[in-house]
Amino acid sequence: MSQIYKRELVFLVTGIVTIVMILDYFFVFSPVKDLATQLRTWALIIQLMAIGLGAINLVRVHWRNIQKRTSTWIYSAWFMVLFALLLVLALMKVSTGTEHWIYSWFFEYPYISLSNTLYAITGFYIFSAAYRAFRARNIESAILLIGGIFVMLANAPIGEVITPWFPLIGNWCNSVGQIPGMRTFAIVGTLGLLAFGLRTLLGKERGFYSEVT
Repeated sequence: MSQIYKRELVFLVTGIVTIVMILDYFFVFSPVKDLATQLRTWALIIQLMAIGLGAINLVRVHWRNIQKRTSTWIYSAWFMVLFALLLVLALMKVSTGTEHWIYSWFFEYPYISLSNTLYAITGFYIFSAAYRAFRARNIESAILLIGGIFVMLANAPIGEVITPWFPLIGNWCNSVGQIPGMRTFAIVGTLGLLAFGLRTLLGKERGFYSEVT
């Protein structure tokens, strides 16, 4: 099969799936509904297969690091041990229907603690980004800086202690100043998504499909 036929086949499959999903959403027609349900099942199967391929790729990469004794091979070894342990415990849970305490312990203590730590670390990046964004270089950035100060003082307990006007102004910025802007971004993003979908159906969006071989 030539490269042109392969790409056109991808366009055809994408168009058929999109039309079926649109018809299933707007109309009540049993054959279309059954076909849409079957397509969702196939999509779920493909998603699970992609997760399995990702796990296999991770194992290959870390096993290669262990074999070559790279500078980070000890972390790869820990990954392999924990991956094998959790995989065995997950298979035991599926086969027996009961969850082992080690399996739940890994998720309740190390996993949640590490997730909270990573979430807290992002606060420093947000602070540095806010510092760069709030520099009053022009009128627009000055307005952003003033609004950000009012919102922070409204959320901080010290703002209400200084004056009761800070919470009122900060809440006004959130409810009146922020919501219209967020709705504008949502509407523009939706229009862009519709335009992208239309270009994809017409075969004019070659960014992703140009890589199909």
